[in-house]
Amino acid sequence: MDLLEYRKSFLNDIKVTATEEERYPYAVFIDEVSELMINEWSLLSSIEQCPYSEPKGTRAFKSMLIHAGSLDVPMNTINLLYADFDENEEETITNSDIKSHTSKMINFVENALKDYFADGEQSNPAVQLGLDIKRQRADIYKIHLFIISTNKINKSVKSIGLDDMEVDGQTYKVELDVIDIEKIFNAQLATSVREDVVINVCDFGISGIPCIRANINAGSHEAYLAVVPGEFLSEIYKKYGPRLLEKNVRSFLQLRGGVNKGIRQTIINERENFFSYNNGISTTAKSIKLEEIAGIGQCITSFTDFQIINGGQTTASLASASIKNKAPLDKIFVQMKLSVILEEGEVGDEFIRKISEFANSQNKVTAADLVSNHPFYQRIEGFSRKIYAPAAKGVPYQTRWFFERSRGQYEQPKMKMTKAECATYDRTNPKKQKFDKKDLAKYMNSADMRPYDVAWGGEINSVRFQRDMAKQWESDKSEFNESYFRDLVAKAIVFNGIRKAILKNEQYQESPGYLIQTTTYAFSKLMHEIQKLALFMDYKFIWDKQDMPDFLLNDAVEIALSVREVLFTPGIGNVESYCKKKECWEKISSISYNLSDSTKAFLLSKDEIRGEKKVAQKEQKFVDGISVELEVFKLGADYWQNLCKTAQDQNVISSGEIQLLQLAVQYCSGSRNLPQSHFKRIIEVREKIREAQIPV
Repeated sequence: MDLLEYRKSFLNDIKVTATEEERYPYAVFIDEVSELMINEWSLLSSIEQCPYSEPKGTRAFKSMLIHAGSLDVPMNTINLLYADFDENEEETITNSDIKSHTSKMINFVENALKDYFADGEQSNPAVQLGLDIKRQRADIYKIHLFIISTNKINKSVKSIGLDDMEVDGQTYKVELDVIDIEKIFNAQLATSVREDVVINVCDFGISGIPCIRANINAGSHEAYLAVVPGEFLSEIYKKYGPRLLEKNVRSFLQLRGGVNKGIRQTIINERENFFSYNNGISTTAKSIKLEEIAGIGQCITSFTDFQIINGGQTTASLASASIKNKAPLDKIFVQMKLSVILEEGEVGDEFIRKISEFANSQNKVTAADLVSNHPFYQRIEGFSRKIYAPAAKGVPYQTRWFFERSRGQYEQPKMKMTKAECATYDRTNPKKQKFDKKDLAKYMNSADMRPYDVAWGGEINSVRFQRDMAKQWESDKSEFNESYFRDLVAKAIVFNGIRKAILKNEQYQESPGYLIQTTTYAFSKLMHEIQKLALFMDYKFIWDKQDMPDFLLNDAVEIALSVREVLFTPGIGNVESYCKKKECWEKISSISYNLSDSTKAFLLSKDEIRGEKKVAQKEQKFVDGISVELEVFKLGADYWQNLCKTAQDQNVISSGEIQLLQLAVQYCSGSRNLPQSHFKRIIEVREKIREAQIPV
């Protein structure tokens, strides 16, 4: 598939989705590209659609136009987006196009700082963004503009530099990223790789960073210790932001607000003691450049793909203090542990994951937070490839709900297919039935009445879901069976059905915005009302029909409208922030609502659902037992013998556990059989050895 074919297919998918959901195509386009901006290119942490247009300027305020935006306080950045959605023949993006779009986005910020939105309708997300910009202007360092387009950037367009913006004596850096159809296409290719950030330290006012190499003789990585000027960390953070932060550290910063008050006070009042008080940072890089500098010694002069694995709050606090408090950083130094990763691909990624897991242990970031390769996701992926959903009404064939465990799994196979093969693939795996880890967490936490977690956004909500899921997995993984998968899909149908119905509702169309918040709270409130009756949702019916009953959907929409009344109560303040609080859920869950008689008749008793769940759990336990036995056998007798010797030499296992590993050796050698229960215990011993930080 070449670029022109991809563009045609991409536009068609957008128009189909827009028609189904009764939305504007440009809004669907923004959703598609935002996912890439966040997950593929790490350009920002989040962005929300908030279209706002003022075509004509006045003496006091300028004309403006934005389609999406966000204020990322931990990154000290305003993100604004303009969507150039053109479904006609491909054209080129010129310098004049770029100048026009950027000036209108910059005007939005300038108008906000000059109180344009002071008397605006606070239920409008763009008004809310404008008010937040005004209120938190002291925290803002950078305005990051994005132009996304279905056209291709003209080759004559050179490097795009924008002047800083100054309002009321405060200067804001302005940066621009243009994301054209070619960049979107390249992101879908199996061969695509993210462009690494290269940091030349001389660009930040220092000749080099003195370092000492630790002679650890490890083939997988090199280790260095260094002392880094605080000003250098602050400046690279302000320039590169999210691209420096390993994904889960980025989530942690969002959750904790980015800035630690204790660190800030040390920066402002005792900066000469910062080195002694602070624990330092743990970092990785793909490669570094070393030079001998006269009078200093061996120094790092550049980093490729520099990542802060632990120390995000330290770095964010340095940047924030320099912006908000104008604090001088000249006497601040930070100790840095740097691992230069020599392994590439999955081996290198796994090593970084382990560094991240151990480095963040003091922040209670669990292994579940730091890995997306959990067996749970592998199991869901397996179910999604083998379980076909019943044919939906009006569709003469069965389809699959495609779980995309890693980015590109859905799109990349199509790149090598013929047009006819693509049509067959799309028919079997409809794009509207594709979901990823964030979607899964959104569906499950909404159904589990945790809308305040969903309101935090995809990354944080998925981390919170994973924590609970991991505990449940350790307790009894048989609960995650085919019945669980079908219920998960039914929950997706409910969530998406409510969302689509809200979009079509006249009251919502008159005052749009906060769609995800409204949807998750409506779903959770519906489940709360069902729970009050000591009844259960009939997810099997929804799976079988691949749709929600109309009466259930009508109840959900009525609930959604009552949710919005709460969200727009005078005095609530920032709606997004309010939705993240349990206080919001307590208020909404306490609203009086009586489900329709049809919905009450549709619900199931505990006895009606218990039988099916028990059968599914029993079947999964049998499958799990076979899988564990196969895992033990595949590793082989030599593996278990060597592992037993290593663990025994380091005194990390008991005599009973030694005996279990010897039984594994005998089983793999074919000299004896073992009861099913033994295999699980053998794997548990292996996990115990792994936790003792012995390679397994």
